[in-house]
Amino acid sequence: MGSVYSVSSLAEHWGCGTDTVYSLIKSGDLPAFKLGGRLLRVRSEEVEKFECQNIASNDIEKSSPSSGTRTDDATDIRLERMIERPQRPQLVHSGTDAR
Repeated sequence: MGSVYSVSSLAEHWGCGTDTVYSLIKSGDLPAFKLGGRLLRVRSEEVEKFECQNIASNDIEKSSPSSGTRTDDATDIRLERMIERPQRPQLVHSGTDAR
């Protein structure tokens, strides 16, 4: 068996809080096991697998040209939809009132 991380050492390694690591474990995104029935540990192989699947793809997204789409803000999404929506044709009124 390879090395293992405690929740706190993994949080330090990733530069995040222990709550983030606990959330990943609870959601099943990061497999962990209990040591002594209580202490959570994460195998280094699982950490490496998680990093390859998640962190590398985030780095690629940051370094690749932007598609112009932002999904992190609901206001931006609404504005983007309004911009992309084709304009409705303007109604032109004919008759005696049109000048």
